[in-house]
Amino acid sequence: MALLVPIPQLTQDGKSSSVLVSEKLITLSCSPVTFADGTPLTILNQPAATFLVYRLLPGGIQQVLDTAAKAWVSPSPSVAPQNLFWNDKENSWQAVIVAIGNKDNSTPAQDIFATSSLTGFPKYAAQCFFTGKDANGAPQSGQSLLSSPVMILAAGQNNLAGLTMDPQPPDPTSAKEIRIFLKNSALVEQGQVMILQDGAGFHVQLVAGGSTVVLSSGGEIVLSPSNGQPVQVNGDIAVSGRVLVGGVQVSVP
Repeated sequence: MALLVPIPQLTQDGKSSSVLVSEKLITLSCSPVTFADGTPLTILNQPAATFLVYRLLPGGIQQVLDTAAKAWVSPSPSVAPQNLFWNDKENSWQAVIVAIGNKDNSTPAQDIFATSSLTGFPKYAAQCFFTGKDANGAPQSGQSLLSSPVMILAAGQNNLAGLTMDPQPPDPTSAKEIRIFLKNSALVEQGQVMILQDGAGFHVQLVAGGSTVVLSSGGEIVLSPSNGQPVQVNGDIAVSGRVLVGGVQVSVP
């Protein structure tokens, strides 16, 4: 008589969403868990209640969080699951996941939970496992399917506007690039202004809609419209100096 385990839920602020943020606690809930005859699994059944968190990569690749190693690894029976607790107030098996501030030991510069707002990957899901003794004292077990995948955005990734600095981690005393950006309500970046330094000097770059305007520290200005789009000037143009078309100087009437 196996245990019947529902699909777990990942929520934030008591609400289900396909997009979560790392700044807030994430609640994992899995209930009701019952025996085949409908009897609920309770603490009287001497239960063991655990869960695993999976990272879902493009191409259907799955990894599991090894909390002891603080790293994502290939699924293996050697990965120890984490414990669920019984929330008597909500009559639910639960766990609280803290997403922010946990670094991935395999890639220390990255957080364990960090979905790219540009690609939508990686996504995350949970699976729950239960054992308990039935009315006859016989041990029973069961496991859930994976929860619905969710994105967990790194700190600040859900902001519509912001300023970033490179290299990482940000340090104003060694910065090579600063960037100001603005996103729409779907968290898709709509425009950015960058000031950066490279081997050729400093540049100020404005980017929007696939078009760019670049001003260099040497005084050069480069206008690059997106494919098929014109550069439009409303008003008069006064030209002093040469006019080049395709690198060839032409006469101005």
